Amino acid sequence: MLLIRQPLILLSLIFALTSHAETSIWQVSNGKNTVYLGGTFHMLKPSDYPLPKEFEQVYKKVNWLVFETDIDQLGSPEFQQKFIKAMSLPSGQILADQLSPQAYSGLIRYASKNNIDTGRLQHFKPQMIGLIISLEELKKFGLTAQGVDDFMGDKARTDGKMVTKLESIDEQINYIATMGQGNESALILQTLDDIKDLPQDLTSLSNAWRSGNSQNLFETGIKPMMEDYPQVYRSLLVERNNNWLPKIERLISQPEQKFILVGALHLVGEDGLLKQLKNKGYQVQQYKGSI
Repeated sequence: MLLIRQPLILLSLIFALTSHAETSIWQVSNGKNTVYLGGTFHMLKPSDYPLPKEFEQVYKKVNWLVFETDIDQLGSPEFQQKFIKAMSLPSGQILADQLSPQAYSGLIRYASKNNIDTGRLQHFKPQMIGLIISLEELKKFGLTAQGVDDFMGDKARTDGKMVTKLESIDEQINYIATMGQGNESALILQTLDDIKDLPQDLTSLSNAWRSGNSQNLFETGIKPMMEDYPQVYRSLLVERNNNWLPKIERLISQPEQKFILVGALHLVGEDGLLKQLKNKGYQVQQYKGSI
């Protein structure tokens, strides 16, 4: 799950002005078979719908959708239990002992300002606290839990289309629970600092996603993450991209057309899926859609 850098790490985006506007969907071909690779936002505002029309066009072309993980399990009690367990501290440990005085005092000030009971946070890992801050800020801008993935997944279930995944629920939970491990205080401090620029960053990313502007997605989302959270960048983006790549290649080798949907930031940059697929000789071009 990735949206943007840590304040929006859940996870992990101007409306088209012309009938053939670019969008965050690419066609990937081995010369014989073609799949569609779409970049998503895992959380959106109600006003972000309808999605760019190209998403519906590609959806109608395929009978097989592939998501980052098992989206049917994300709302299940089993997932919730596993997630809470993975994000909780071992018995006898508390949050105050996991953070530097500077990071903890910054968190206390944030919690007080936002009417958050710090007592309820004490048994969670700093990684969970970072997500709680992120969600708290996202809610202020009207973002909800239903993003592109949930929306397309619901459609696929209703229409009886095949749905598969690139990684298990357990794998995704582990990536989130261990992000920034060993640098938890820096993670909290940077999160608290980043939320100051959240309105501008969110607007820039949303515009870049809707218009399919890879360079702006990189400049606003990837570059700051590489600079401020190199460890998180490696674990949440690079490592997962490398794990997904052979699976995507297998999907391309099969004749059925598929719509593969992953967080938009997984696609761009030198370590992104698009560049890696190009380097392996696949034909990659932005999907232009139709009138």
